[in-house]
Amino acid sequence: MSLLKVDDLTVYYAGEQSPALKGASFELDHGRTLGVVGESGSGKTTVALALGGLLPSGAKMKASRIELGGHDLLDISKRKWLHLRRSEVAFVFQSPVDSWNPTRVLRVQVKDALQAAGRSDDYSRLVSVLQRVGIDDPDRALGSYPHQLSGGMLQRISIAVALVHEPALLIADEPTSALDSTVQAEILEILHELRTEANLSLVIISHDLSVVSRLADEVVVMYGGRVVERGETEDVLGLPVHPYTRGLLASVPKLEGETRTPLPAMAFGEIADQGCVFATRCDLREETCLRTDPLPIEHKSGFVACGPGMEKWSKERS
Repeated sequence: MSLLKVDDLTVYYAGEQSPALKGASFELDHGRTLGVVGESGSGKTTVALALGGLLPSGAKMKASRIELGGHDLLDISKRKWLHLRRSEVAFVFQSPVDSWNPTRVLRVQVKDALQAAGRSDDYSRLVSVLQRVGIDDPDRALGSYPHQLSGGMLQRISIAVALVHEPALLIADEPTSALDSTVQAEILEILHELRTEANLSLVIISHDLSVVSRLADEVVVMYGGRVVERGETEDVLGLPVHPYTRGLLASVPKLEGETRTPLPAMAFGEIADQGCVFATRCDLREETCLRTDPLPIEHKSGFVACGPGMEKWSKERS
């Protein structure tokens, strides 16, 4: 059963002529993880902000449908958004240091946040959640200023605070990008275990394909504000169809093979204003790609927005 349904989501920021997000569609079932990948400027964070009602003032959002747990997110008040963020939706952001006020100890900040959400009674439960995410001495951690703790410790506390009210959906926007590789692995393991134990649905935003491959059941690949490929993780990352998805995977360093072989790079090109957004960088482009938006083609567990890519993939499989 779907927890989240998004159809044809488009977002314009104030003063911008081109959409930051155009026609995005996807679903997420209870207890599943959706990975959203793409380079900087692809629209990943805009997806997260739109799903949480956190788009900046002046931004315009439209869609055929956005539903979360039966709530119509296209027709709710600011008060209803506040209620959803206090009960159904939680966030973990990219930089754990920037998420906290440096002038106040964490305990005061946490208590203020819980009180504002009308959930002061959750503080005692927070201690056990902190232990669950690997904080051995919660009292000492909460009695510290942010600068007295490592980035990994701060992110663990952020995760615990996000999950203390048992939300249905956790949106994690680049939750490990500011951490070193060892701590990254620990945080990812925590997210995986918590999702399994609580039947939590997770949207993880990342430019790191290794992060998405470890956590996500399904993947959405974005470029230029468009979803160019979508499907089960093993389909999208195992046998990619879209030239952009292929390029992303080809650029990941591999342990096997010739160590001095340079990584392939995609051709440089601006996001196209007309036709396929990836056309200026694509070695499969045809004349129609420069004029017409590609239609989504159903493929295995999802779809791909590229006719030439689909033809190439089919020939390789035959």
